[in-house]
Amino acid sequence: MCGIAGFIGNWGGLDRAGILAAMTTALAHRGPDGQGQWLDDRVALGHRRLSVIDLSDHASQPMIGPSGAVLVFNGEIYNFRELRKTLEEAGNHFRTDSDTEVLLRLWEIHGPQCLSMLIGMFAFALWDAQRGRVFLARDRLGKKPLYYCRNDHGMAFASEVKALMALPKIAANAEIDPLAMSDFLSLGYILTPKSAFRNISRLPAAHYAEYNVNNGSWQCFEYWRLEEHFLSPRLPHNKEINEQFMDLLTDAVRLRLRSDVPVGIFLSGGMDSSAVAAIAAGLDKASTKAFCVGFHEQSYDESVHAQAVADHLGIPLTILENRPADDALIQFLIGQVDEPFADTSIMPTYLLNENARKHVTVALTGDGADEILAGYPTYRANSYHKVVRRLPRGVMGGLSRMANHMLRPRYRKVGWDYKVRQFLRGHALSPEQAHYSWRTVFSEAEKHQLMGAELVRSCRGYDPFTTFAEAFAKVQGANFLDQSLFVDTKTWLQDDILVKADRASMAASLEIRSPFLDHRLVEFTARLPVSAKMDLRRQKIILKDVMKDILPDRVMRRRKAGFNAPTLSLQKTALSHPGPDGWFNQSHHLDPRREDITYKSFSLAMLGAWLQLFERFRETGYWKL
Repeated sequence: MCGIAGFIGNWGGLDRAGILAAMTTALAHRGPDGQGQWLDDRVALGHRRLSVIDLSDHASQPMIGPSGAVLVFNGEIYNFRELRKTLEEAGNHFRTDSDTEVLLRLWEIHGPQCLSMLIGMFAFALWDAQRGRVFLARDRLGKKPLYYCRNDHGMAFASEVKALMALPKIAANAEIDPLAMSDFLSLGYILTPKSAFRNISRLPAAHYAEYNVNNGSWQCFEYWRLEEHFLSPRLPHNKEINEQFMDLLTDAVRLRLRSDVPVGIFLSGGMDSSAVAAIAAGLDKASTKAFCVGFHEQSYDESVHAQAVADHLGIPLTILENRPADDALIQFLIGQVDEPFADTSIMPTYLLNENARKHVTVALTGDGADEILAGYPTYRANSYHKVVRRLPRGVMGGLSRMANHMLRPRYRKVGWDYKVRQFLRGHALSPEQAHYSWRTVFSEAEKHQLMGAELVRSCRGYDPFTTFAEAFAKVQGANFLDQSLFVDTKTWLQDDILVKADRASMAASLEIRSPFLDHRLVEFTARLPVSAKMDLRRQKIILKDVMKDILPDRVMRRRKAGFNAPTLSLQKTALSHPGPDGWFNQSHHLDPRREDITYKSFSLAMLGAWLQLFERFRETGYWKL
């Protein structure tokens, strides 16, 4: 796992090597084991290395291939050994044992077509001097980030925004994108391809881009279309399909256990992480060790469940100490994400990674199972919504008013009072809009109370739901559950779950791997019938079926818990900062007695911290904590 950065063109100053060094220094947490630079008169490429595969200096980057192509690569190609064997049989020779060299050789031979051969997570940039092109590519689901800026000066890219801010001409023109602020207030995250800044974009997942250094032209291509699998004929739901699912999941875990450094398992005691731990133990029990984080608040603590699973599997479990959330942690995390971001689970995720890094360099997680197998309560809410839409609006409106008046917040982990309020808020909406509303933080009316007049004008005509509607349109004809799974993969997973996982792990210089997000498994589950995912009683049905004889009954029966953090000590009832030119109203206050304000207050805390970071940036010209 690493950090990459680079630029093409004139970005200010004659010291191009110094500017590149500043970019890679900003990414030091992503790669504490080494750094490298490659420059010619047109292109500058930089790299920070976290050594995981082939720890020798021969595997350092930037790496130059036989054709003269130069590669900087962030991620892991899990099937690199199989790919290397095929290349060697065709007469190719290698000087390292790294996946980087395999990727470089594949690109030199096959060009962008090699992307379809890769099983892994990646973001990389490759300079092809023979063609005068720089290629940028990102993995199918967006596990590894890649930001870029294009203008008259040229093109620049980096793993994180902070590295781009090291370029004077990017920093000098950095303006907050009002549409990104609208995204954040609605969802708690920003939708791709936007970033928090007008002049910086994100390369979407499953895309590669080609930049012509001679004329500045830019082309972007989508190389993998998940919707095709959701729209394909359904597989049967039978014993053979269950076996195929288990074979794919087992192989995904097997590939992700490949490492030249210690590997651990993040174990919460829930179904997903327990399945990964069980398979890993079955493959190599002697090397399998698990980690979890404990909480003093009982409704949040999962360590007792994790211990029960570890005991059942006969593997060691280390329960890592959690520290209470505070403003200092908020400031640190917002500086890692570089953008407003309000997923409360980023706090325990970071603390888990920070503590686990003392023991291992790589960890496997259960991330992704809920997205591919309908594990979230929102999918249940979609089913209930079909029923309540048939009821008179007056009845549902009365129930909603009654709930708002009578339900008192309990401030437990995703309490039922919060769920009821969220559900009733979307009762009169279309199925697509209701699904979107289940995940919103502030309603449109609440957003407008928070947004100042100038920000409202700048966002006029924009609705974040448009991105969701466009995704729904791509899978029209599929069952609505499958439509929702596809939409969540392209929004919630890409822009929230995987952003959280990447920044929280890289802040601790630890690599995390997610077997459930192996693209072969994602494609397979997209073709499964609904009956293999969810019915009136169960969710993630096929996973439970294949694990029922492997995991204890208490795991099989346990309800979905999620990985959130208690935030009572951080609850803000008003925004602490007005933002540039009074973009936000500080007079808007939340009432913690009337509703559970956990997510809203956390959003205000994260937004306030980010606005303070931006204010310091405007004063000093430096994007830093």
